[in-house]
This record gives sequence, C-alpha cells and structure tokens, in this order.
Amino acid sequence: MANQTQTPVPLDFQPLASPMAMEHVTIQYGNKVAVRDVSLLFAPKSITALIGPSGCGKTTLLTSLNRLTDLIPHCRVSGSVRLAELEIFDQRIDVIELRRRVGMIFQRPNPFPMSIRRNLELPLREHGLRDRHKLAEKVERTLTEVGLWTEVKDRLDRSALTLSGGQQQRLCLARALALNPEVILLDEPCSSLDPLSVAVIEDLLVRLRANCTIVVVTHNLAQARRIADSTAFLWADEAGGRLIEHRATKALFDSPRESLTAAFVTGRVG
Repeated sequence: MANQTQTPVPLDFQPLASPMAMEHVTIQYGNKVAVRDVSLLFAPKSITALIGPSGCGKTTLLTSLNRLTDLIPHCRVSGSVRLAELEIFDQRIDVIELRRRVGMIFQRPNPFPMSIRRNLELPLREHGLRDRHKLAEKVERTLTEVGLWTEVKDRLDRSALTLSGGQQQRLCLARALALNPEVILLDEPCSSLDPLSVAVIEDLLVRLRANCTIVVVTHNLAQARRIADSTAFLWADEAGGRLIEHRATKALFDSPRESLTAAFVTGRVG
C-alpha cells in the first residue's frame, strides 16, 4: 500500500476539492482483526456519523483517518485512505502536517495544563506563526468561532483546567480549528458533558460543516439523527468489525435496507 521511496511528498491538498475516502481498509492489532474491508466516502462540507455497538471498530476506524493508529503498538492498516488526491499512508507523508489538516477531538476534553491563551498559541507557534498581533487575532477569532470569546476574554491567562467540561471541549475544538483543518474527527465528543453543553457542541458542529468535513463517532442515536447528513452503521462478528450500511441519515433510520440495521436503530439488538 505505502510507497517505500523517500522523496518528500508535500501535503499540498486542495481543500475540499474532493472528498475523503477509505477503500478496503482492514485494521489489525497483532493477529486480531478490529476492522475488516471497510470502504467509506466522506463528502465535503458534511457530517458523517459512525454508529454501532461497542467493539465494532468505530474509534479504530476514526483514528486511522489521521494515522493515530501509527502510535498503537502492533497495529497494522491495509487498504487506502485518501484526502483529495493524496494517499495518507504513503510513508513519505509528513504525519505532523497531516494531523494539522485532519484534526482530532477526543471523548474526554484534553486541554493542555496551561493558560487558555497558551492552549491556542502553542500549536500555532509550532506551525510557524510567531507574530504577536496575528496570534492575538487568531486566538480571538477562533474562540469566537466556538462561542467562547465572551465567556473567557477576561481570563485568557488563567488555566484552561478551570473551565467547565463543556468549555474545555469547545477550547479543544478551537485548538484544532486554529490550524484550519479540512477534516475534523470527533470520538464521542459529548459523552461526558451535561445536556446544555451537548446542545452547544451539536449546534457548533452543524455550523462548522459549512467549512469542513466532520466525522463523528457516537453511541447516541438521537444525536446522529440530529446532526449527521449521513450515517454509517458498523457491526462486529468473529471476523472483526464491518460496515453494514451507509446512507443518508434519515433514510438509514427510517427505511434501512439491511435487517441488522433496522434491528439496531430500533433497539432490538446492540
């Protein structure tokens, strides 16, 4: 799958010029298959939800999209994952740059143990932005984008850990957005939040899809129905997690093609 030559390949994507796609992806941990032969198309400027029971490979599939699977010992990925015309598993790829373009938000908020301001400035400085005025403009613009600016503008130099859980998750989202990603991956981003914070995050994601592709893993089927343009249902058997059905969200929930999908979305299995 990967090209083994060492000529550098720049990540010169054409943002949103073509969708992100995976073809015949299989992911193994040692000899155990976690995901088997999955092909999915992630349309630009849309939200795709990944649903299915625990252990069906949703998070594994998600983390392969920006090669976080590289960090897992004995994890092996075969198949193809492409962003625009770029094969992301080409061994010549700058993975740090890839992860700037394909941001990740985890299940539990993970702000850096430093000030709110520094949480945003640090990744920007790491990617070459040094001008103080431009940094300040970027901090304000990004915090405004996630609805945090008015809440934190007078305490930017306080620890990010003093924020509420919902505010911390929005700060993590702002940190990813500051790097202008084409794709944002979210792994159960609302599972540890109160209902009010969940509503804020969902509204934010719906607004953000105007500018980027969003892929979200969720166990909350009602959430998938509320925010996702399309939904992919995965199921696990003895051979590993596999894709059962991927359709427009309303169609998948209201008139699923597969009996297993119908059983899952109506709560009869899973």
